[in-house]
Amino acid sequence: MKALCVVILQALLLSPVLAVCQDAPLAIRGARVITVSGPAIEKGTVVVEKGRIVSVGPDVAVPAGATVVDGTGKTLYPGLVDALTTIGLVEVAAVPATLDSTEVGDMNPHARAWVALHPDSELIPVPRANGVTTVLSAPAGGLVSGQSALVRLAGTTPASMVVKAPAALHVVYPSGRPAVDPTRPFEPQEPKTLAERLKDREKAQKQALQRLANLLGEAKAHAAAGGDTTRPSPETSLALDALAPFARGEAPVVVRADREDEIRAAVNFASENGLKLVIAGGLEAWRCAALLKEKDVAVLVKVLRLPSRESDPYDAPYANAAVLHRAGVRFAIVSDDPEMSRNLPYEAAMAAAYGLPADVALRAITLSPAEIFGASELVGSIAPGREANLVLASGDILDTRTQVTHVFVGGVAQSLETRHTKLYERYKDRP
Repeated sequence: MKALCVVILQALLLSPVLAVCQDAPLAIRGARVITVSGPAIEKGTVVVEKGRIVSVGPDVAVPAGATVVDGTGKTLYPGLVDALTTIGLVEVAAVPATLDSTEVGDMNPHARAWVALHPDSELIPVPRANGVTTVLSAPAGGLVSGQSALVRLAGTTPASMVVKAPAALHVVYPSGRPAVDPTRPFEPQEPKTLAERLKDREKAQKQALQRLANLLGEAKAHAAAGGDTTRPSPETSLALDALAPFARGEAPVVVRADREDEIRAAVNFASENGLKLVIAGGLEAWRCAALLKEKDVAVLVKVLRLPSRESDPYDAPYANAAVLHRAGVRFAIVSDDPEMSRNLPYEAAMAAAYGLPADVALRAITLSPAEIFGASELVGSIAPGREANLVLASGDILDTRTQVTHVFVGGVAQSLETRHTKLYERYKDRP
């Protein structure tokens, strides 16, 4: 009975219940509607009821009693999706008490980011005011960081914010470099030659990968033993139980890797262990685009970065997405930074300026990330049945001159006030 209650409670917590309650139908009329999943509609109408889009088209009837928003001369977009950040888990980077993104130890497959979300975070309204309505809130640190969730940027409780959980398991590809103890920064290091240090690094890297492979094997065996009715049930293991679906390749495993050798090694490791791999970071993904296409590995690309090698062109990170697109690699553009999630449309704009088609750039921050994490039926486009996460803007959302005038989450208008605007209003008239 107790186990049944736990299952029911988990189902209630993880069901995609909209964060806010829409009282009356909503109709946005006269705007240019960018559906992303289909052609744009000039002077279209979008009708929303009970937090979901119910109809989209040029001649859609407006229900009686609906709240009507005039979108004439404006453009309506689906809410943007930032598929890699720690929003809701961090507040002030310099204050450890406000950081809840990293657990103790380096093997935490059972750490669940969505239980630690802070709905009243000052960081949430900032990207939302610029059109970001959904994020992948992911844990960090260690070798196996934990599980992430797709989160809508509105709600009063962690459960009310969850769109999909778990969305993925997050792993940091081991660099093999020795950890630095910040409490003893001046402790002398053992003198070694460069060759000795490279050998130590390679050894540490192999040991970490072997630990991870062993853990994946244990998770598969543990799950198999639990399903064998002819044998006694194994002891409960939170870590192995949490890891099992990822070890079986049923859900994405996001591996953070930037260098070409690390990306190639991560792809090989995933192939050997049957993982559904997604690369995060992927600074040098353009160097191995053919391999990523061959293995159908998706990449979460941050565009506004510096090259990792002095010999690389200055614009290699900017053109990274375009190279992946030409190779047919699935990818999404991300901010990878809770404080810079507001700049997500400009990450896409920079990729568009360096060869990525503009419609693909927009898709990379809307529907593509939703597809990568299996949530395209919920968010990422303007279509019947999707959550009514909508952004009304004065022009092209990828243009820095564009002003976002309305943001709706679950069909409910959100305030565009942020800590930034409050401080501006407070100090703008200071002598």
